[in-house]
Amino acid sequence: MKTLDEVEARVIVNESNTPGDDANSFIITEPGSYYLIGNLVGTQDKHGVSIRANDVTLDLNGFALVGIPGTPTSGVDVPVNQSGLCIRDGCIRGWTGGGVQARTSVTFVEKLRVSDSAVGILVGNGSLVKDCLASGNEIGFSLTDRTQIVDCIATVNSSYGFQATSYVTIIDCTASRNYGGAGIVVDNGCTIIRCSSTRSLPSGSGIIVGAGCNVVDCVSANNGRNGYVVGAGSVIRNCLTRANVGVGIHVIGDDCLVTDNTCVDNNQGIVVKTSGSRVEANSCVANKVGGFDIAGVRNIVVRNSSRGSFANTFFGSSQDVLGPSVAMGGGEIPINSPWANFSILDS
Repeated sequence: MKTLDEVEARVIVNESNTPGDDANSFIITEPGSYYLIGNLVGTQDKHGVSIRANDVTLDLNGFALVGIPGTPTSGVDVPVNQSGLCIRDGCIRGWTGGGVQARTSVTFVEKLRVSDSAVGILVGNGSLVKDCLASGNEIGFSLTDRTQIVDCIATVNSSYGFQATSYVTIIDCTASRNYGGAGIVVDNGCTIIRCSSTRSLPSGSGIIVGAGCNVVDCVSANNGRNGYVVGAGSVIRNCLTRANVGVGIHVIGDDCLVTDNTCVDNNQGIVVKTSGSRVEANSCVANKVGGFDIAGVRNIVVRNSSRGSFANTFFGSSQDVLGPSVAMGGGEIPINSPWANFSILDS
């Protein structure tokens, strides 16, 4: 017959097994697997669960870790560098310092719902976050270098949905109605794939990236400022930007590749006033001020199409390289050039 320890080899988080101190309700000091057997309500001015060991799994087991307003405290707090941590499966809400605060630790976080906290989930370098929801926080997710986040949602946070430093990968994530800043903002060397960022109102942009980033197959729509803001040496490819108050794609750094994107019903479609970029095979439709505003030097602008206000003008300086500009209302294409830029004239 199996012993109780063999049937349930995990440790319950309670006052007997994980006693706290003046600053923490519960403290985990040994490696192992820990779990909740019910909702836990914190004590004012104390962190909820403090992890102070490597190789710890904390399973909320579907229950909630609930904070009480007071001085800044966190639901799960990792005060020093730990490794091999896993935090999963439950609700964390109402912590004035943050839901999960593991700034310096390698952490795997999954299946958490974090709300009404300063920062929903903050993890250290080399962490993985997946299948989580952050809503009603100041910042939804705060990610440091070499982190990956997959299949997560940030909504109705009062500042950023996703905020990241460098070398971070964001895949299949949604940011919507984050009303104090951008939906997704990252530093250098990041990758953003198949993400959606919408309704950053009243004055936020959808997706902002630093230098050397790769933005692919994303949607940025109905934001209070720009759809995408793209730093130097970055790639934005096969993305949709629609109904943004500002610019659909605003390239603010040199040497970018802007290709195969669709810009619809923004104030401006694509703006490049820097140098050395290639703007190719993009479609701009019904943008209010204009489809393309290219005003740098040594930019290459080819194979694009535009329709709507000022659509028949492809702006560019004398030092840019522009494909032939063809303005048409219909009929057979009058020029035989694979590099031509086309403007469709509304009747």
